[in-house]
Amino acid sequence: MRSPRSAVLASIVSFTAVAAVAPPARAPAPRAAAPRTVAPAPIPAPGLFRFARLNRGYSQPATAIEPITEGPLTIRLSSPRNKLVLASHSLRLEPGADGLHTAELSVRFYGKGRLVADVDVSGVGRRFEEEVLVPPQTQRLSGRVRIRRAVDGYLLTPERLTRELRIAIQSQLGNDVVGLCDRLAAMPFSDLDCGGLERALSTAVVPLPPAGEGFYLARTDLTPEDRQQIERYLAALRGARR
Repeated sequence: MRSPRSAVLASIVSFTAVAAVAPPARAPAPRAAAPRTVAPAPIPAPGLFRFARLNRGYSQPATAIEPITEGPLTIRLSSPRNKLVLASHSLRLEPGADGLHTAELSVRFYGKGRLVADVDVSGVGRRFEEEVLVPPQTQRLSGRVRIRRAVDGYLLTPERLTRELRIAIQSQLGNDVVGLCDRLAAMPFSDLDCGGLERALSTAVVPLPPAGEGFYLARTDLTPEDRQQIERYLAALRGARR
């Protein structure tokens, strides 16, 4: 179970009602009363959440960054030290009839850290280390989640989630690695193509947790107003299912 980095939510639910049939021009012959039709319970309105206490700095080693491959050259990236600041976020949840919620999460963040690049060319390795900046940027995630109460908080379990997050980064490291690639490409019989390498090194591709892995939202991360809003949202769901 992962502690929240971000959360989820999204779109608008449409709802239709059944129209009554107009009475005939003359009185119909006597007949048994038709059974009364019960209209389906309306689906509660979507909820928009902003949890102010989550807007803070986070530090966590990033060891699962997708490697970059260019012919025989492979670059494995990691960030043993970093700090990302979540500046703002919004989470929109839209309940569905199947018990799942459409979720859309928007997050704005920035930060800095240490980036390590282990470069391997046909079995010959070299390591580069540089400070890296994460410029201010906004990312949007969408998916389908389940929500339930947990001990001292709430558990959001994605059933469908964006597979990866692409984070723009700025560092001298990209120039260093491209310079190495250019020198190797100039060697006889080299088939290296360094054209897109600098562009690839300006983005870190971070895999996101698989479906079924829950995000725990602790009560201590919520204000009393946040908890009241969540409880009202859950209460509306219970009322609609009765």
